[in-house]
Amino acid sequence: MSDNLSDPLLIKGNGFVILPVYFIKKNQIKENQVTITGDLLKHLRDSLRIKKGEKIFCVDEDGGKYTLVTTHTGKDLFVGEIIGRVVKKISPPVHIHLAQAIPKGAKLDFIIQKTTELGVNTITPVASEHCVVRIEKERVEERLKRWKKIALEAAQQSSRMDIPDIALPITFHDFISSFKKGDLNLLLYEGEKRVGIKKVLRGVQEAKGVVKSVVILIGPEGGFSDKEVEMAVAGGFTAVSLGEFILRTETAPIVAISIIQYELGYMG
Repeated sequence: MSDNLSDPLLIKGNGFVILPVYFIKKNQIKENQVTITGDLLKHLRDSLRIKKGEKIFCVDEDGGKYTLVTTHTGKDLFVGEIIGRVVKKISPPVHIHLAQAIPKGAKLDFIIQKTTELGVNTITPVASEHCVVRIEKERVEERLKRWKKIALEAAQQSSRMDIPDIALPITFHDFISSFKKGDLNLLLYEGEKRVGIKKVLRGVQEAKGVVKSVVILIGPEGGFSDKEVEMAVAGGFTAVSLGEFILRTETAPIVAISIIQYELGYMG
């Protein structure tokens, strides 16, 4: 068996197609075989119609990467033989923590999906003063399970080698009091007219060199209150603008994280 893992690319026509990467647990690996059950089995069997002899790519919780050749697909069990592996864990170049005020409807589902595709590492839903949505205690676990499933599926589809951590919802006050500061802590604030996000990103790189962690705090449809902005700045955040336009709460994190990844050299 080779110790090298082929990149999850499939030659098709004149180009390459990126294949999904699926997440498994190390306890699913026995005697050079991986067994899969549950939702992933149904996805591989019913949605993708993976057949015997076809390859898939998997990652375990420690970052070990595996190439599998399908040896069995049944009603209750999928089995793949490991034909390539890399056990070295690759650390993400920059850790991005998105603290997102909870928006209305299914907007947070969309935010989790798209920011996962863009490489966010941690997402914390925050209940701020202007949030319309209040999640009842008895529904928190249900919503968290849904958000984690969305993150898992988005990570698989975008061939990520890890899954973002989705934290339990927290109040704005408690988040500011307890969050772990990054090399850079950014508050997106429509009231900030002088300081742009690009200027701050370039300035911190000149001062610190390598930026390893960023925390970004984004408000709901009605924005943060003046009191919350003052609290965040006092807690270590730098208020920044994304430009002259006022973006929707579900658009702002996508734009901000794209800019962060680009300016820090990890995208484009």
